[in-house]
Amino acid sequence: MREMTLMSEPSAKKVAAKKLMLACFLEAVAIIAGLIAYALTGNWVWIAIGVLGGLGFSLPALIVFIRASMEERDRASR
Repeated sequence: MREMTLMSEPSAKKVAAKKLMLACFLEAVAIIAGLIAYALTGNWVWIAIGVLGGLGFSLPALIVFIRASMEERDRASR
């Protein structure tokens, strides 16, 4: 009979860290898109839209990462 091994699931903190890295990449893309739109139109509002749009990616991911870190720390202290 073949022995089955269970793969351990990655911790919530590691998953949140990966999502945070993806969010940072998407934020950079949004800011670059805003800078390109500014260069094409000369309207500074596009830079603000790029920054605020990028925060829509990174801020929620940062909150999830901080919560996962706090949960991991609480579990470790028990």
